[in-house]
Parts: sequence; C-alpha cells; structure tokens
Amino acid sequence: MIRTLILIFFIILSVNSFSTERPNILIIMADDMGPRINALGDSVSITPSLDEFVKSGTSYVNAFATAGVCACSRSAFLTGKNQISIGSMHMRTTSGGYVPYLAVPSPEIKAFPEILRKFGYYTFTNDKLDYQFSGIFPNTGPFTIWDNENDLYGWKKRDKDQPFFGIINLLVTHESGLFYGIPDNLTYLPIMAMQKKIQIDYDSPIHPEQVLIPPFYPDTDLIRKDIARMYNNIFILDKQFKDILNELKKDGLDENTIIIFSSDHGDGLPRYKRELFDTGIKVPLIINWSKTNFSKQFQKNTISSDLVSFIDIAPTVLDLAGINIPSYVDGISILTKKNKYIYAARDRLDDMPGRLRAIRSKNFKFIKNYMPEIVGAQKLAFRENIKIMKELRSFHQNEKLDEIQSQWFKPIPVKQLYNLKNDPFEINNLALNREYQNILNELEAELDKWVAANNDNGAIPEIELINKFWPNQNQPLTKKPTIQINDNKIIITNDPSNPLASTGYKINGGEWKVYSDAINLKGVKHITAKSVKYGWKESEDALLIIR
Repeated sequence: MIRTLILIFFIILSVNSFSTERPNILIIMADDMGPRINALGDSVSITPSLDEFVKSGTSYVNAFATAGVCACSRSAFLTGKNQISIGSMHMRTTSGGYVPYLAVPSPEIKAFPEILRKFGYYTFTNDKLDYQFSGIFPNTGPFTIWDNENDLYGWKKRDKDQPFFGIINLLVTHESGLFYGIPDNLTYLPIMAMQKKIQIDYDSPIHPEQVLIPPFYPDTDLIRKDIARMYNNIFILDKQFKDILNELKKDGLDENTIIIFSSDHGDGLPRYKRELFDTGIKVPLIINWSKTNFSKQFQKNTISSDLVSFIDIAPTVLDLAGINIPSYVDGISILTKKNKYIYAARDRLDDMPGRLRAIRSKNFKFIKNYMPEIVGAQKLAFRENIKIMKELRSFHQNEKLDEIQSQWFKPIPVKQLYNLKNDPFEINNLALNREYQNILNELEAELDKWVAANNDNGAIPEIELINKFWPNQNQPLTKKPTIQINDNKIIITNDPSNPLASTGYKINGGEWKVYSDAINLKGVKHITAKSVKYGWKESEDALLIIR
C-alpha cells in the first residue's frame, strides 16, 4: 500500500513538473517526400543529417497522411479531424470551376497551435499555411493560430523562457522542384526560379544510373534523370535540416525541444502524389527529445511499426505539452494508444472530379471508388509540367506502356485490395480473388463505418457545400466581440451569433494574443479585440479606451 502511494505521489509530481515546465516542440515538415531516408532503408538516398536524427530518436515506419496531396492532409494535420468531416477534402477550395471558397469547420474545432497559444506557447511557422480554411501564404488564415508566420527561426521572437511550438516548412522537395524548361503556364515561373536557385547552390551527388525504377514506370533516361533530381532535392533538404538543428543548438534550445520530422504526404512524382497508394500517403515520422519524460516512447535508434495517422499528430503534441485533448479530435495520442487501421481520402483534384476512400491495416489496403468513370492519371495542369508525366502520357498514347505501366491510365476499379507485404507498389488487385474475400469484407465494413461516422462531406455536391459554408457564395463577416470591465478585469465576449469564434486582443497597440480568460486591467490604456470564425472574414475591431 505504501509503495503504491509513493508511486502515485511521484507520478503526480512528474505530471505537475511537466505541465509547469512545458517543452518546446518543433516540427520540421518536408513537402512531397516519402520516407526516402538512408537509415530507414533507402539505399539511394544520401541523408547524413536525417540518418543521425534516426539514430537519436524513434522512427515510425508506418506513418501516413490522410490524403496524397498537401492542403487536404494539412487541414487534418492541424485540426486532428479527418478532412471529410470538416469539408476540407477537395483540392483546392480555390479551384474546381466554383467560386473560390474556404472550408468552415464547426466552430469548436481549433487548430492545435491555437490551443497551445492559450496555454502560454509562442507559436510560429515560416511561410506556408495551406489548410483549406486559409490561403497558402502568410496572413491569409485565422490570426489566432500563429504568433509569427514569416520567420524560419521564429522561436527567436518569443519572450524569454516562453515555450514555443513551431512548424518549419522546407519546400525544396516539392514536385515543382522537378519543373524545368518552359512551363505550360507562365505563372509557374516564379516557383521554378526559386527552386532553381536552391538547386544551384548545392551539389548533385546522385546520378541517374543509381536510381531504382518502380514497376509502373518504363526505364528511360528522362525518368532516371528526374528521379535522380528528386533524390538530389532530398539531399539539399537534409542540409537544410542540419542548419535548423545547428541554429537550435546555438541558441541553447536543443536539450529541451521535442523535434519531429515529417512530410505533408508521399513523393511528388506522378502516380505517387495525390494517390491513395502508399507511395502517395506514406510519410517519414521521426520524433526526438533528449530530455523526454516519455523515454519508453522515444528511445534512441528505435523503429516502431505502429500505425500512425496525420490526425494523431495534434493529440500527441497536446499530450506532450501536458494539455487535455479536445473531445472532438478524431486522432489518438500515440503516447498512450495504438491504431488498428488508418484511413485516407482522395476527392476533387483541381478541376478533376473524384471520390475515393481507403483503409489500411499493417498488411492490407482496401480502396473504394465512388466514381468508377474516372482514371488515375487525370490531366492536372500543374502535374503536366513534370517531364515524367509528359513522357508517360506520350508512351500511353503510343501504346508503349506494358500492362502494369498502363494500369494508372485506365478507369479506377470500384474496389481495390492489396497485400502490402507481397505487393508494396500495389499493382496486383486482389478484390476479385476468392481467397481474400474475408479480408476484403472486413476492411470494407470498417471503411463504411468510418465514412458514416465522419458524415462524409465528399458525398455532398460541392456547390451545396459552398452554400453551406458561405451562404449565397459570399464569405461571411464574423461579428465583432464586446469588451467590458468587471472587478478590475477586462472581459471579452463574442457576439451571440458565434459564441465559439476565436478571439484575439492586443494591449496598448502591442502584438495580437489569443483570448482565453479575463485580463488584468493594470497598465492597460486601451485594448483592441477581434474575432474570427475559421473560413470567414475577421470581424471589425472592437476598441476600449481606459480612462
């Protein structure tokens, strides 16, 4: 009994200490990069910095995005909600032939950095938002999510000893890094110029003859050249990753910072990006913390085969910070729970329709196609700038692709089942194989449950969804809050029409902060407040001058 009481005392002490001395948390996010890390088994990749990171942390080798494309998966990542449940599943809300719109999640749903801000964290990202309820660039999303949206090393702007959370996006591995020559659309020239400048500044140690060709590609000089370019972009990213770690160490923050490395989805190559095959949704996920209180979870040089989904990142980070996980979150904290399945979705891509849903166990993948008339290799303007895509399309038109290579150009089957252990490239569809009917039936039943539980917005005609989010297809204006003084405290209250809108304030013209509780009146000469419902316009400012 005494031993039990002592144990409980030390657990309480540990939790309290952890919650008052919150760790810094930094996510370094690659664009369009599958788990192509040498230390994790990719023999072609040259990634010395990431290899060292693998040795000093825990690598989750079964980690998956919820979509094979950025904005949709990032919306799930940031909220802990499946994108189909919050209406952010179409890529993008600003394309598709409809009025450009933003997704509007239920007002209780908040991006987890906003929650961290409410608990005292300084939050930052460097340049890319892209959550479907925001634009792509800084200052286009809810102002309550980030303290800083413009600095690579944003932690330098925080108050002394304030814990920080940051996401640093590294763009060199984005599919646009494979653009060269004259683009089909001249608007792509700026991003091509940016990528080219980065590439010129670094060596290119990987040569075309070194790369491995997947079975769904023909083996040509051009395809080898572009795959080598992809690997060389990863080599550059590895150097950028090292620079970030060095800067963190220089500032004396490496010992108390949980560092997470991942990517927004799989590789940017055709038949990889945007698809629900593992090549499209499987991502690296490595977590490292030298002073962790969760040593069992994050041991050095450890490989975990646990299934992890992007919707698990938000609850896991909140758990690491000692903050209660909101009940609306779909994901789990990987510190305490495990997934039996992960799920993913593919919907409209730019102006091309689609609705596919996928469920994955450790050994099998089941994909259901709700639009059997569509093909995999849809003609997307952005992707057509990749020379590989042009060559594949030319080969297909001239009947130069073999049976496996031509699969992607055919209508997508209604049902697909793959044995991932025997068929990692997901080529041999077992859906009609009687030996696998029990597995198919089990996975399909679980997938149907998931679709129903998430009130799949992908089943709603998009024009109806737009009118639901933005009545009459006009972006609504969030109504401004009120500011009152009560018992030497400043109280900010949202308009009754949006009681759960996110609210921020600034004192005496200072920086915007997230409102969570009454503010001490002392020293306040004037206070400004405004509210925003995700996907709507910010409210007008409310101003109170203290006399």
